[in-house]
Amino acid sequence: MLSILLPAARRSTPEDAQTVWGDLRVALASVAAYAPGVDVVVGWSGRERPEHLPPNPHVRLLEQAEGITTGSDAWNWCARQTDADELLILGDDCVLHPDSLRLLLEDVAVVAQVAPQLTPGFVGARSNYVKGVQNVRHGDPATRPAIRFPEEDQVLIADMVVPVAAWIRHETFDSVGGFPSTNWFADDLICFDLAAKGFTHFVSRSYVHHVGQRATGQGRSDHDLWDQGMAWLRENRPDFLREKMGIRT
Repeated sequence: MLSILLPAARRSTPEDAQTVWGDLRVALASVAAYAPGVDVVVGWSGRERPEHLPPNPHVRLLEQAEGITTGSDAWNWCARQTDADELLILGDDCVLHPDSLRLLLEDVAVVAQVAPQLTPGFVGARSNYVKGVQNVRHGDPATRPAIRFPEEDQVLIADMVVPVAAWIRHETFDSVGGFPSTNWFADDLICFDLAAKGFTHFVSRSYVHHVGQRATGQGRSDHDLWDQGMAWLRENRPDFLREKMGIRT
């Protein structure tokens, strides 16, 4: 069984308490259309409960528990709301394409067949707003045809996967305690910790559209988020700073 985890947090005024859920409505419309029959855990946090969502009997709309202050905490809380064997981490500002889920699950199966010696951690989709090789702008310009890079039709091994849309086994996710309790660097850290336990991350042929930083960016600049993330790393994960960023504290 697969569950889609989709936490959504938006700050608002009384005047825009419902309009702030526009991203969520679009994301759920794509889920209803292109992932029919799949269990969806929507954990919301905001001034008002989201209304006028696309009809989907498989969506569970749950208010996040008190005390959740980061996106990481929200993902972890959503994961605890399902006993599904497999999870699809999906941002609330993402839009599935018609073949996003099909290609992602096909590539999970391909990895198991072609490289049975490797245990997958995250298998992540490509996107327009994501770092590293997942970004569809990444590639050799000399080999680019009119539309896309040839590499986009390949499944790639990656040091880390940004889970804008990413598959992972529930037990794998739980094996490292889920995402660390920080906004920036949480995806880097969980991939780092999973790799240390012997898991391998993959980039799928799948693609999703991603608006980017719609929740974590509310009221904070990239500079602010970077500084907060670095402060958290210095206090909690000097091993990551040392091994991945070459910074000694």
